[in-house]
Amino acid sequence: MCLFFYLFFSYVRFYHYIGHNNLKSPYTNNSLTLENKQLDGTVSYIALGDSLSAGVGSTYLTETFAYIYASNLSNIYGKIVLTNLAQSGGTTTDVINNQLTETINQDPDYITLLIGLNDMHNKRTIKEFYKNYLYILSELTSKTDAQITVLNIPYLGSRKIVYPPFGFLLNWRTKQFNETIKNVVNDVGYKDRVELIDLYNSTYSLSKSNPDYYSPDEFHPSGKGYIIWGNLINEH
Repeated sequence: MCLFFYLFFSYVRFYHYIGHNNLKSPYTNNSLTLENKQLDGTVSYIALGDSLSAGVGSTYLTETFAYIYASNLSNIYGKIVLTNLAQSGGTTTDVINNQLTETINQDPDYITLLIGLNDMHNKRTIKEFYKNYLYILSELTSKTDAQITVLNIPYLGSRKIVYPPFGFLLNWRTKQFNETIKNVVNDVGYKDRVELIDLYNSTYSLSKSNPDYYSPDEFHPSGKGYIIWGNLINEH
């Protein structure tokens, strides 16, 4: 009985702590333009996903991975139109219902997709997740000409809010969903246009050891954490 209450307490505390902090995205507008006046090219970039793509946890939009990625594109092309359609709490269903049509209509040059964390926490089955993710990538690859960067799901949750054995279960579930994302990328094809970046393995050690990696809710990355993500993306 004591074990049951401990497990229940660990689970509830994790979500209560995140919800109690109720952090917001630094994006007050979903569209902005970055310019490098030394270059005369123009490209468009759309960020799709959930609170992680929206930069929740960072105080400044300049310290979000979408902005950092757009800034790098600006150094290559010149003028970048960044549209961030990500929504806090978003799932693959929300991407399909609320983000996909606008993305296809805009036909951007670049897309980043980071989605799945809330599917995982909302206990969506692997089969359902695969189906939704495949639909998203199939629509993006067949109905746009964009270069698409897919980010898998990072491990998130500091030791302050993730008590054992919840951390083990969370990590196991994250790996399951990431294997599914890899399978979808392989199945959808378009190898010249779709790149999978392994955010999970690149940041797992940091998520366990670096206290500066997290924002005040001990779950979403801080600005410093997002800068690490942005630099990782730009290395590819």
